[in-house]
Amino acid sequence: MFAEEKKKAQTWVLSGVEFKSAEERARALADPSAWVRDKLFDDFLKPLGGVIGGAIALTDSPSADALMQEWTRRWFGIVYTGKLVCLIFSINEHHPQFGASLNKAIYVLRETEGKDEERNAGLRQFGFPSVYESSLKEAWRQFKPVAHLCAAYVTTESHYYEDELSRDFMEYWLKPPAIYQDDVFGTFCLVARSVEQFVTTFRSHGQRQALIPKDEIYSLPEKIFEPKASPLSARKLTDDEMAALKTYRAPKQYV
Repeated sequence: MFAEEKKKAQTWVLSGVEFKSAEERARALADPSAWVRDKLFDDFLKPLGGVIGGAIALTDSPSADALMQEWTRRWFGIVYTGKLVCLIFSINEHHPQFGASLNKAIYVLRETEGKDEERNAGLRQFGFPSVYESSLKEAWRQFKPVAHLCAAYVTTESHYYEDELSRDFMEYWLKPPAIYQDDVFGTFCLVARSVEQFVTTFRSHGQRQALIPKDEIYSLPEKIFEPKASPLSARKLTDDEMAALKTYRAPKQYV
């Protein structure tokens, strides 16, 4: 695919590559297709024993169907971990008087989406659990180290697939994730960075540790961001979420 691009497009792609030396850069710009081909073989196929070794490795890799099944299995945990973080972020930014916490976010989701029988029936149809306190705690336990990425996924998908989600979940489900698009992936990274900065510094009332300690989170590398990228603001709570938050009572045991 790269070889079929026009020379101008190839040069533009290579302009973002960090070369080991000026000589390598000159060689790449002189023949972009050859340089990319050699790079592919040297970096990925030689360690596996060349083309034959690479082919053997591919036979042991999971199929596209297997990867899709794995993605489907994990979807509930990813989405609802993201929703929990988004709620904590929103409560803290727009309603600090309530004191944001994981328990409050779980309660709000349980009182809103958890009581939506049509939504829960749809989740069960796809083999997902219903939105219960236990399923939300399990999602958080499993995906806590990547909760910022989950929140960024939920945010970008909700924005770019808003029409499909409002009409029919099946229509949305059949589409590829929005972050497959280059411009959307940039937005995803910016959201993830803002959320990462929040979750690694935010502390619930009475808690000594951050919501996610820095040594527990899969941090995004700084080099993927623009130098002037600024933190993003959290969304505001919906009327239903606000009504649920106002009825929250602290449990005897904290998460």
